[in-house]
Amino acid sequence: MEASKLPRPTQAQYDRLLQLENEKQFNDEFMELSNSFDWSAQTFEENGRYGLKSAVGEVLLPANFEDFMTMTGDVLRKGNRIVTQQNGKWGIILADGTGTWTIEPQYDYIGYPHHLTAVCKDDKWGVLDVSTGEFLIPLECDMVYGDRGIMFVNGLGSYKKDGKIGIIRLDGAFTEALYEDTDFEPEGPVKVKLNGQWGFINAQGNFTTDEEDDLWCFYID
Repeated sequence: MEASKLPRPTQAQYDRLLQLENEKQFNDEFMELSNSFDWSAQTFEENGRYGLKSAVGEVLLPANFEDFMTMTGDVLRKGNRIVTQQNGKWGIILADGTGTWTIEPQYDYIGYPHHLTAVCKDDKWGVLDVSTGEFLIPLECDMVYGDRGIMFVNGLGSYKKDGKIGIIRLDGAFTEALYEDTDFEPEGPVKVKLNGQWGFINAQGNFTTDEEDDLWCFYID
């Protein structure tokens, strides 16, 4: 049997959910609203081009674009950054009703536009600070790893350069690409392999085999 489709929220319900979210009140009311309606953004087409509307039909982006990178169930609103394709290239646009580019469409790939995201151009990867448009890690990498467009999993990401791996934290701290292998365990600190030996990264960003040392990496919960 096909699951029944959730209704769209009213404007009042939409405004209330965003108010609770902005105030970080993830209480019973928030959960009930979240689970009772279809909050996903709507793609619409005009003359072979695509635009985006919010869950209540407000135009976030006009139908001037080739594609978008959004997640299922995204509650998009005016002011959000959206990864958008134009002329075969990807950039980041502000959903302000008309579409203002904050990162010009020049990349072959852009991940989900959190504070830091992976980008690729001409087969080279880097890590871009979305808020400033500056590179945290230049377009010199073989790969920046992620999961379905999201660069960080439990606060950590990684990249490969010249065959070696570096670790990136959600706060923007990162190591040089020094390691032969990494082990992101379900619990505990991330392990790294240097010169054939497994160890950790201490608070100073240096390799250590002492698990009792103050560790630099976030713990994976």
